[in-house]
Amino acid sequence: MIATPQSLAANGIISPTRRIWRVRLVFLDGSERVVCVSPGRLDEEEAVARAKRHAGVFDSSILDRVEASAVHRELQSTPFGVVQK
Repeated sequence: MIATPQSLAANGIISPTRRIWRVRLVFLDGSERVVCVSPGRLDEEEAVARAKRHAGVFDSSILDRVEASAVHRELQSTPFGVVQK
């Protein structure tokens, strides 16, 4: 029988991370996009790279700035769009 992540967590074999990265991409035209990246154990540079790939940003010259912060999953940074490995 294949164990589900929920059953593994219930038995204490794994524990889900409670921290994620919230990456805000601010474009030159003033628009913004927030992408949440999981797992939170990634370093900031990798989280930003994954967020850019997810948002389809392949040329950083279209960005005004990038803000990344580690937040707890309970904050509900965004209702969808969490990027996982």
